[in-house]
Amino acid sequence: MTSLNISDVLVRHNLSDFKELFQNPAHSLRLKFAADKTENNPSRAGGRPSLPLAFDWPVSRAKIPLGFLCQIDLSQLKSFKNSYEPLPAKGVLSFFYDAFDGPWGNNIDDSQGFRVFYFEDQALLKKTDPPSNLPPTSVFAPCSVSLHEELSYPAITIEMATLSPGGYETFDAYLAAAEEIYGDSVIHRMFGFGQDIAGDFKLDCEIASTGIELEDDFDFSSPEGEKLALASEQWVLLLQLDSDEQAQMMWVDQGRLYFAIRAHDLAARRFHKVWMICETR
Repeated sequence: MTSLNISDVLVRHNLSDFKELFQNPAHSLRLKFAADKTENNPSRAGGRPSLPLAFDWPVSRAKIPLGFLCQIDLSQLKSFKNSYEPLPAKGVLSFFYDAFDGPWGNNIDDSQGFRVFYFEDQALLKKTDPPSNLPPTSVFAPCSVSLHEELSYPAITIEMATLSPGGYETFDAYLAAAEEIYGDSVIHRMFGFGQDIAGDFKLDCEIASTGIELEDDFDFSSPEGEKLALASEQWVLLLQLDSDEQAQMMWVDQGRLYFAIRAHDLAARRFHKVWMICETR
């Protein structure tokens, strides 16, 4: 969609005051889910993941198995016009989450509630049944995943909306505009701008992953706050996973999961450094 189209959308939804937010879009990969009980697509969500034979299924701090969310075949990325380096050119990225306890990722203690694994040699992977004690809340319907390039734009969050003249209703207007821009209210995405709901997931990643505890009255406009904001710019959106009825995924109340990683950790393939934030209305 061109910038002129975006301007028209903003006008239609009374969001012209936010036009500067939409001036510099970023390339992203949109993930589309389709029900697929065969589980044969290299990129897929739910069902049984492809894992190495000696793989130890991840568990939470309470020793409860994490749910398998999705896996992405990285060799598919070479067919796109734009580069998504420094992701590896081959292999599989697999995402897991504790959908039983549902950690928000806002505390350093949540670190055992999500995992991302990178498997370089896809030939060594085979479909693997989940543990027998996997909670029903962590079982998701198998779907094939197709990847498509699209422009992404920063989101108008609840926080931004409530500070605007239109108040909270501005956020509802933005949701309608976003559905028009992206063609759907369900938005799974890699790279580009995340569609934040409540606040800034990158800033939350920086704070939580480093174990920083802030007072309720912490001033984000202070020098310390500005340092945090600058540090948060290092984070890259690795995966935004939306609530999706088709995959039987629901994060609180129509929320989203954001898996992010610092750019230097991504370049070094340190996927154990990924952090996750859950946001909802």
